[in-house]
Parts: sequence; C-alpha cells; structure tokens
Amino acid sequence: MIELYSITYYILIVLLLIGGMIGYLKLAEKWSITDKPNSRSSHNYITKRGGGVLYLLGFITYLYFSEFNNQFIITTAFLLGTIGFIDDIKNLNFKIKLLLQVIILSVFIISQNYLLLEWYIIFLIFLFILGSINTYNFMDGINGLTILYSLSFLISFLLINNYFIEFTDNNLLLILIICNLIIGVFNVRKQAICFLGDVGPISMGFIFSILCLTLIIKSNDLSPLILFMIYGIDSGWTIVQRVIAKENIFLPHRKHLYQLLVNEYQFPHLRVSFIYFMVQITLNLIWLLNYENGNSMNIFIISFILLSLIYLMIKRKMINNLKDSKV
Repeated sequence: MIELYSITYYILIVLLLIGGMIGYLKLAEKWSITDKPNSRSSHNYITKRGGGVLYLLGFITYLYFSEFNNQFIITTAFLLGTIGFIDDIKNLNFKIKLLLQVIILSVFIISQNYLLLEWYIIFLIFLFILGSINTYNFMDGINGLTILYSLSFLISFLLINNYFIEFTDNNLLLILIICNLIIGVFNVRKQAICFLGDVGPISMGFIFSILCLTLIIKSNDLSPLILFMIYGIDSGWTIVQRVIAKENIFLPHRKHLYQLLVNEYQFPHLRVSFIYFMVQITLNLIWLLNYENGNSMNIFIISFILLSLIYLMIKRKMINNLKDSKV
C-alpha cells in the first residue's frame, strides 16, 4: 500500500486549501463570478460560483506531494475542470464544451491501456466516463447535494481500498475529502455562500468514474457501479421520461426528482441532499457487507430494480398531484 503522507504534510495541505478557498471567494466577489437565479434555478439569490476550483488546487497539491503519481488521471481531471471553470466565467456553448470533453477523454483513453480491449468495450468505457461527468454536473442543482454525494463515494472508496481490495492511493482520497469538507463549509448550508459551478461536478464526475472503472477492472466485478445508483436512477429515468415526451434532452430542465421536491414541493435543499446521501451511503454499506460473500452483484441488481420502482412510483404520484392542483 502506498504510504500515507505525514501529519505535517496534511496540516500544510489543509492550511493551503483553506487559504485557497478564502482567496478564491475574494476573487469571485471582486470579479463578479456569480450565479444569478433564472427560471430553471432552484435558488432565488445571487451567489458566488466556481467554488469547485478548490478541487483543481487539490489536484496540484496531490501531484506535488505524490511525486506525480496518477499523473494522467489527475491531469485529465484538471483539464476537464478547467473547461468547467471557464464555462463558469464565460458561459461556453454546450456543443463547444462537449466537443472539448470528447477530445480530452479520447486523448486520455489513448494514453491508457484501454485500447488493448475490444472496440465495443472501449466505446462503453468512453460513454460511461462522459455520461458520469455530465450526470454529475446535471445533478448539481441544490445546496449540499454534490458535496454530500461525493463524500458517499470517497468514504466507500476508502473502506474498499483499506479493507477489501487496494486499487488507488489513499492520499488522493483523503485530499479530496479535505476539499469536500472545506467547500462544504460554504455550500452545505441553508443559504450557500458559494456554489461549486461546473468546475466541481465535472472534475469529480471524471475522478469517480475512473476510480470506479479501476475497481471494476481490478476486481473483475461490475457491482461497484452501485456507487452511482441514486444519481444514475434519477438521471437515467428522467432522460427516459424526456425522450418519451419528445423533449430535447440536452436543454436545461427542472424534472429531476430532487428538483421537483425543492421547486414544486418546497422541500428544504439540505433535507433533500441529506436524503440522497443517506440512501446512497446506506446502499453502499449494504453492498460492502456482502462484497466478499459472492452476493455483491445480486445486491446491485435487486437494489436497482427496487429503487427504480420506488422512484417511478414516487415521481408519478408527485407529477399527478401537481397536475391535479393546477386543474
């Protein structure tokens, strides 16, 4: 196992990241890097955006202290996050942003050993990474959701890495946890001081998809996909719903379950975020408890079917109630 950094290093890292976050907030205020409410927003006040830029500082910090371990993965995450940050400042055209993501991911896949696999597996890997990035971005719509959901990933990855199968560097996971906790101070609150912007969920979506793929390949087991379960169900079934309604799935909307709960049913942001977090982390723990007894894939399949049914029933009832209230 890769050796953990010393306590002194971690104290320096924490101080550096806290200083970076405070410094960015001052720059965001000075340069008016803000998110203004619109008809699609789940908030109603002007807020600083782009707080996820702290992840980029975390990546640089990790590369420096790890002597460029995982450099291709971290560099790709940094590039994708940088595009997200430019979008936070300049509002890039979606097609341009998607094209840049495709180019960067193509170069990443070429640089790895994925080309040794069958072409259709390479294609599925590409779709999974690209889909994870944009799903993570689309789901970042209310206070605390991305931070808490990211913690469910990181806690689970730490447990797997230390007690089941070593597949990554604990230092990377710990630095990302520190980043999440620091950003969370400004985001996981009733009225957020700062949103993550596109830079945060895009870089995290990439990192988590790669860590998940690494675990899948090393364990020869698809069940780690369960770590994406709640986001996957909400995003996946919402896309199906919009396709059936003949809507453009690339246009912004407010039809995710979390958006209905917050915007139409007036649930507090943090309550919804904690519900998503608790359901996912509980699911992860159940899966981990069955990881070594051969039932992990059964847990994945059963969880997907049951949670999909529950999700569809809840969402259908909510939509019908909204229709009835407007009659």
